[in-house]
Amino acid sequence: MNRKILVVLLTLTLIVSGCSTTVPANTSATENTSSETTLETTESETETTTETTKAAEPFVFQRHVHTNLLAQYVTEDMWQSLYNYIDAIYAGEDTFKCTDKKAYDWCTHDSVIGTFLPPVCTFVEGAGFKDGVAKFKYKMDKDKLLERITAFEKEIEKMLNEATRSDYSDFEKVMTVYIYVCKHFVYDFNPLDGQGIDDFSDYACLMKKNGICCEVAGAYSYLLMQCGVEATSMGGDGTAGYHSWTYVKIGDKGFHVDATWGLHGDFPDGDLFLQYFMMTEAERKSDFEKEMRPDYLWIWVDKCDMEKFPATDDSFSNIHDGGSYFRGMNTVDNTITYINGSGDLVTFSYGSL
Repeated sequence: MNRKILVVLLTLTLIVSGCSTTVPANTSATENTSSETTLETTESETETTTETTKAAEPFVFQRHVHTNLLAQYVTEDMWQSLYNYIDAIYAGEDTFKCTDKKAYDWCTHDSVIGTFLPPVCTFVEGAGFKDGVAKFKYKMDKDKLLERITAFEKEIEKMLNEATRSDYSDFEKVMTVYIYVCKHFVYDFNPLDGQGIDDFSDYACLMKKNGICCEVAGAYSYLLMQCGVEATSMGGDGTAGYHSWTYVKIGDKGFHVDATWGLHGDFPDGDLFLQYFMMTEAERKSDFEKEMRPDYLWIWVDKCDMEKFPATDDSFSNIHDGGSYFRGMNTVDNTITYINGSGDLVTFSYGSL
């Protein structure tokens, strides 16, 4: 792997040694067909069934994704500079309006452009800033790069429209995209032997549906941001080694969601266990007591204020029994059904989340 890729994916130096293997789990993907949908299973069924009323608007790829979770460090001017950069790439230009040098350094950093427009990571590069104008250069033919972006857009739209619905609540999107990722993505160290961004990155994980924890967390977070859900990859170090997952915010409540430890692995039609879904900070710290911080920030922020990422709501604690697994979701009644560790079918209300 060349130096450039190593800089982009610096997270790897911490993650590979501690990234944990997946917990075999399973459920079925939901269909994007109803504004009032009941996802149900019986103990003998392996596929969810849906009752539909009317179709929701399909998801359309969002060129500009955003998360307010980074607001303590990323100003609106910095976001706008990033969007100017992205628009310039789409237009085949080689300059863009940029607020200042700080914004230029941020939005042209490979880890940033690779997070918010994954297919262009390492294929564009900053080339200087002066008087409010940033320059950049292409490391791939412009037309080829646009073809690459278009293929990526189509794949993201396909996944979102298979996984969830545009009229779902934020929690329902978090749940259904989690179901989709856990069923369709595979934990795989092999791409680490590759030599470029197509082998190891959020982009590679989204396109190939495999990767290690930092890639899965990045892919899940990106899909949620495409849905308009506040999400960021989170990393931690502790008894479980170094690992990455996703932090989500729904309304004023934050939760930790670990898609890697929910992946089905070699059992795509097995059970989807809920132990690592919608966790509190205390639950997450039981494995990562040494450190937790947002993966999207640590490369260029020396110290992160974790008080800005609270996760104290324990409403979901009862579903975190190690033997609990998902059976269905009713979006009319706002309930989830699951089998608990004792084998009982339990109905849990997620209320207005």
